[in-house]
Amino acid sequence: MEKKNVLLLGDSRRMGYEPFVRELLKEEATVSGPAENGRWAGYTLNSLRFWLNDFPTPDVVHWNCGLWDLGDDYHIGRPFSLPEEYESAVERTVIVLRKLFPGVKIIFATTMPTTDPDTAGIQAYNDIIRKVAQKHDIPVDDLFATMHDKMITYDRGDHLHLNDEGNAIVAAQVAEAIRRYGF
Repeated sequence: MEKKNVLLLGDSRRMGYEPFVRELLKEEATVSGPAENGRWAGYTLNSLRFWLNDFPTPDVVHWNCGLWDLGDDYHIGRPFSLPEEYESAVERTVIVLRKLFPGVKIIFATTMPTTDPDTAGIQAYNDIIRKVAQKHDIPVDDLFATMHDKMITYDRGDHLHLNDEGNAIVAAQVAEAIRRYGF
């Protein structure tokens, strides 16, 4: 069986679980991802034109952006990306990937929680992911549900990123989603 080319897109959390996914799929796929943090959805969308030349043509793309979009980093009372901006960036990413790689399998991942018990914002943006996914017939890998009651246990100490045990849990789910929906 010929190995598939898998491209993982996402923020620093993707960078944490990517080596684990690479190891889990080493017999089945060449797993790649940008060396750079994908930050927010619009940044990832814009950066595709720079990053894609560095990777083999993907058969499968697993996409995980959202937490940066939710951040009110400048304390102005709004998320970095308004919901409609987030939805637009997510949808345009689908359009661009399908235009560049006809037949590519795209898998969306929901944004994982932080250790903050208030998850309403994350859930609202995950609803946007689900809406775009449904519109474009894209499966959703629900990382939020997997880590919802586990973030405190597997927190790396910064209330945001996972330790190796947590990354291994997420990587197992990502690898399974890639096998189920991408191969």
